[in-house]
Parts: sequence; structure tokens; C-alpha cells
Amino acid sequence: MPQRTPDASIQMVGKIRVGHVEVEDFWVTVETNTPVRQEDVIRMSGMFPRDGTPVRCFRGDGTAVLDLVHPGEEVIVGSRPPPMSRTRKSVPCPNCHVAVPLSAGEAIGAHCRSCSTEFNLLSTHRLRVKWSRQMGDKRSYASGPVGRKSTIHIPVQLGPSLVGEEINAIEVSRHSRVNGAIHATGYRIRSYDCPYDPGDFGIVQSTGDNRLLLFDPKTGTASVEAKILENSLEATRVAEDKLGRRHFWVIKILHFNPVTRVVSASVDRPYTWRMSQSRFARSMSKSSPMITSEGNDESPLMH
Repeated sequence: MPQRTPDASIQMVGKIRVGHVEVEDFWVTVETNTPVRQEDVIRMSGMFPRDGTPVRCFRGDGTAVLDLVHPGEEVIVGSRPPPMSRTRKSVPCPNCHVAVPLSAGEAIGAHCRSCSTEFNLLSTHRLRVKWSRQMGDKRSYASGPVGRKSTIHIPVQLGPSLVGEEINAIEVSRHSRVNGAIHATGYRIRSYDCPYDPGDFGIVQSTGDNRLLLFDPKTGTASVEAKILENSLEATRVAEDKLGRRHFWVIKILHFNPVTRVVSASVDRPYTWRMSQSRFARSMSKSSPMITSEGNDESPLMH
């Protein structure tokens, strides 16, 4: 039987330590003296989702477990890799090189207390769009390579294909697939003075120190405040009650003020919950809340 243990960094010979991507500082130990298949680890730890959402085991560095988990190892169960703060507890300051602890949650920026430097944890890319994919009648994605076996997917406006164009993008998250391919999620930034046009999409944290902030190429950090329309914010809270909270919200830019560096925006809820427009409407019309973990993804965005 699995035994719940406090969060402690101990070497566990004959035991596998199992955590969950959605629950910080909660661990279960599975006793075994032989390697165990990841499916059995999930079952024995009691972390198989009741709604049948597909999950797998990830190692501490965020890579997926391919088959067996060995005694003494630590794994995290989820439908996506663990956030950066679960796998990377600190980063070196680019100014004074002191190790800076990362805050709880999936951080997109950090503050060095030693030299009072704010610095960006996000990656910027200059890429040539290689693929364009329309999802339903209101959603589209542009994708392109950003390194060896790495691809970034960006939500874009419906309209002429961007295939062949060079664009700038900011990466907010990435995950590894079983075959070693890396898929990243990000959003487009246009220019130094005016990075966002009406109709563009951005991705913001819904919680944490960098809540509702977009990347600003002028500061090199997430410092553009996103002011969400009140009716959109209320509708998003209703969706959270029914469908579960999301760490990242996909927002649609309505206006960018180049003087105050503030955008007004609305939350694109089907994008955020990774559903088609019709499936999202059906889910919201259900009378009882639908409790899921991360849900089944119908798009390349934020796997």
C-alpha cells in the first residue's frame, strides 16, 4: 500500500517517491524492490485521474519516463511536464551571477535581491513560419522550428497564411515528447515600440508575481500590464468553476498604449481551455461542474 510522507529530500532505496504536477509539496511513496512500469506507479500511488484524463510519469528534469521506474527514483505524475519551479529551483542572475531562487508557480521572470536586477526567464526566438494550421472556424496556429528537434506553436489571427514569413516570438513553456521532440508554446511580438496589434494573442499567467503581464522588448521582461475587460474576467471565473483553473490564460489584444505600455484585452476561453468553440460551449452548458486535470488537448498549444 502507498504511504504518504512529508516533503523531504531523502534517499529511498526500495521506494519510489511520487508527486503530482498539480499539487506542490505532496508526495506518496510506493514500496518496491524491483523496477515498476509507469502505469503501475500511477495506479499504486492512487494518482490515476477519476475522469480518465491521460497522464504519465515525468522525471525531475521534466523529461518523460519511457517505461520503467526504478527503486530510489522520484517521479511526478501529470498530463503535462512539471512547471519550471518544480524542476529548476534557482537561476543565475545575468548581472551579478548570484543564484536566484524561483518563486512558487511557473515563473516567467525573476528578481535578484543582491543587485536589484529584474530579468526575464522567457526565451525569445526569431523564426521562419513553416506550418500553419486552422482549428475550427475561429482559431489558427503558426509553427516553426526553433532549434534541433524543437518547434514552437503560436496562436495567430485568422487570415492570410504566415508560412514563409519571419516573425519574433516569446516562448512561455515547453515539453518533451517520448520521441525526444520538444514542443514549445509562445506568442508573437511585433516591434520594439509597439509589440502588439489589435487582434494579436498573448499568453499570461493567471496567478503569481507575474500575473497578467506580457513581455516588453523595451525592458526585456514581462512588464506590459494586461487589463482584462470586466465582463470577460467574470466569464473566465465562471469557466474556472466549471472546467478547472488554468495557470496560463490566452488573451486577445484589443488595444496597446505605447506610452503607458498597457494592453486592454479579453480572455479567449476556448483557446485557454484548449477546446474547439463548439466543445467549449457544450462543456459550459452542463449543469454540474466538470472536474478535470488538464483536459484532452485538441490543439498543439500548451500540451
